[in-house]
Amino acid sequence: MSGKDGINVKDFLIGGLIGGIVGSVTALLLAPKSGKELRGDLHEQVDVMKEKGAQWKDVAYEKGIEIGNVAKDKKAALVDSASEFVGVVKDKSGQLYETVSKQTKSVKETASAGFEATKQVAQKAGETFKSEAKDARDDVKQAADKSKEEVKEASETAKNKTEKIVHDAKKELKK
Repeated sequence: MSGKDGINVKDFLIGGLIGGIVGSVTALLLAPKSGKELRGDLHEQVDVMKEKGAQWKDVAYEKGIEIGNVAKDKKAALVDSASEFVGVVKDKSGQLYETVSKQTKSVKETASAGFEATKQVAQKAGETFKSEAKDARDDVKQAADKSKEEVKEASETAKNKTEKIVHDAKKELKK
């Protein structure tokens, strides 16, 4: 889950969480409140951060399962497609054998024609397999990009909330 820009999402989230906690604790420690109120506020902030972390973890886990399921489905489709093409190749080879046995023409001409037909079927099977694999790769990439965007949005929301808490705390300190 690391991006090309060198930022690890996990490290970013941990840094945001630690920054939010440090900012909240600092604001609460500097606020003119009683010890009981301060502990209550700290406890509330810790609970909120725990809930957010659990939600992010659940979203990431669900997206990982979805991506895995898409990959499994594409793999099964590719295996089925390849099996069908093997059957086609076998059928063509059988037809070629019967044609060679029945015909009285030159063995070289018949073998050459059969080779060409088999080659075309094999090329078509290879192209189809390549296309299916590319489609599966694209689907998995899209799902990963979507998950990355959702984590980014969740991180941005957490950042904004943390900044609001710090801003509110600063306002409270100025009073």
